[in-house]
Amino acid sequence: MDLAHWPTGTDARVLAVDVDATARLRVGELGLRPGAVVRVTHRAAFGGRVVAIGAQRFAVDAATCARVRVSGLAGGDAA
Repeated sequence: MDLAHWPTGTDARVLAVDVDATARLRVGELGLRPGAVVRVTHRAAFGGRVVAIGAQRFAVDAATCARVRVSGLAGGDAA
């Protein structure tokens, strides 16, 4: 499942981030990289999401959310 469709208020583990190298570097600096545990805290305008990684919160646009593959912490997609 991608981050754009992940339910609000639930944790997910990032499996892959399929963006260009420059964007991958930037989102990696923010902590959005394979293995990270994220929580979608809000649905933003135009399909974006506000995600939390630890105490940090930031907005991710809809196009990037669609390219971030996530799964539930137990290994499966959200129920």
